[in-house]
Order: sequence, then C-alpha cells, then structure tokens
Amino acid sequence: MVSLLARPSNVSCPAEVLKLSRNWVFLGDSLTEGVGSKRINYVTELVSQLRGAAPDVNVHEFRLRRIDMSTFNRDIEFNVAGLMNTEAQPHSSDLWLWNLACEGETIDSDFGWLPLIAAVRPELVVVFRGSLESIVRPAMLLDGDWPWWVPGSWRGYAAMDPRCYFSTTWWRKAKQTSVDAIKQKLRFKLLKLRPGKPLIDLDRLAQYQTDLLKRLRALDTRVLVLGLLQVEQARFPRSPEYFKVVNARLEKIAAAEGAEFLDWGSLLAGNGDLFCRDSFHPNLAGARALAQILQERLLQTL
Repeated sequence: MVSLLARPSNVSCPAEVLKLSRNWVFLGDSLTEGVGSKRINYVTELVSQLRGAAPDVNVHEFRLRRIDMSTFNRDIEFNVAGLMNTEAQPHSSDLWLWNLACEGETIDSDFGWLPLIAAVRPELVVVFRGSLESIVRPAMLLDGDWPWWVPGSWRGYAAMDPRCYFSTTWWRKAKQTSVDAIKQKLRFKLLKLRPGKPLIDLDRLAQYQTDLLKRLRALDTRVLVLGLLQVEQARFPRSPEYFKVVNARLEKIAAAEGAEFLDWGSLLAGNGDLFCRDSFHPNLAGARALAQILQERLLQTL
C-alpha cells in the first residue's frame, strides 16, 4: 500500500515537491459530510486509515462547506466554513482529501464547486450523490397540497424523516422520542394517502449526474461514482426498490461518461448495525467500513 502513495526518494527540491502534492475531492450530501456535531464520515475515517497504511505519506483533510453569512457572522463576509486537519510531523509526501459535501444540498449545488475543483487539479473526484434526492417522500412535498393538520414546520423535505439518534440527556431524549414517533406515524399516513415521490425525479437526477461527470472529466481527472447505500423498507417505504433503479441508472451514466462505478452498498448488505437508527446515515462503524472499502478500491487501481 505504501508504494502506491509514497513520493520517490530522489525528490527533494520545492518545485518537485509541489508537483507531487496530490488532491482527492469528495462530493456529496450528509452521507459524506456526516451528521451531528462530530460529523462522523467515511472521508475522515479514510484519512485515518491512509495515515496508518502509509506512515511515510502526509495525509491531510480539508473539510469545506458553504454557509449563510447572515446566520454565521453578520459583521464579516464569509460564505464558506470548514476544518483543516493536517499532519504535524514531516513526511516525504502530501495527499490532500477535500471533503466538499454539504448536508441538505442536492446534486445541483455541486456545480458551484467546479471552479475550486479546477484550481486544485485533483487526480481523483469521488461523487456520492442520489440518496437524498431519491428517498420516496410524501407527494405533498412537491405540489404543496398538504392537509391542513400538518404543522408548517413539518413540511420541509426532511422534517419528518426519522431521527438519526436521540440525545443522551433524559429529558431531551423523552421529547425527541415522542415527537419522532408522532412524525413517523404522520409520514406513513401521508405516504398511504397518495403515492410518494422522490425529491428529484430520476430523469432530472440523471441529467444532473451526466452534466456533472462531463464537466469533471473535462478536467482530465479520474472520477469514481459511488452507488447508493440501501435503506430499510420499514423506515422508508418504496425507497429500497427505487434505489436499485437509481443505482442501475447511475452505473449506466458512469460507463457512458468514462467514469468508474462502485456498488459499495452491496458489500454492506444485511449490516444494519453499521447505520444510525434511521437506516440511512452510516454510524462510526459504518463510516470505517465504507472507508476500508474505498481504500481497498483506490489502492488497487491507483
């Protein structure tokens, strides 16, 4: 593994060092950025695993996302925020992993990162999109024809999704548990009233994916498309079978656009303990398992 990442021993001058610095970019939603205050995610776990596998390589993580200036700091103009996790000890090489995933944003937001991606000239871009867009949700979300008895604050696209986890503080947990139970009963009722729909229909998602891959491939970079991770029927009715259809379409698009496709979800089949209680977001064990799958794929083919 080390030989695939390490810098040649005869490289010493700054110009040669600069040329050999490498960048990997990751695009996605909350499944890539992580959820909660700790933002547990497979990219961070991949950084840790690569550091252990290749101790003579500097592996850095740069997590970056867009922010709303009015809610972040009204006095200073900021539109991005992030975390830079760099190795302190000197090594012989540098590999930067750029996590540009944004919680709650769909694939169309990825096009805004293209100028930055072009600037860093990555040798690899990993695209993990389609899960958020493809969950089958109440039809009212798209046409606005909500029953009067649905609270306004519950009408957002993910407002009634099952919680990933509950607080460890007893009174918060009690409140969260009761509210979540009501939301799930209401969501299931709405799905029975009318056939549910994905946030973005498959043809439009396919067009976004095609356009994104074309523009990434135009940068002369390797592109790896990750397949959707399966969800539970009990949590998200009709979504598991729809995810299979979406995966087949994403694989077809990847092949047509000269990108690679990895159905990593099939390698986790039946491992519900690798996900949060919503069966959607990977937990720490899941993030580590996904990082291991990705590390093995990348180190085999780089």
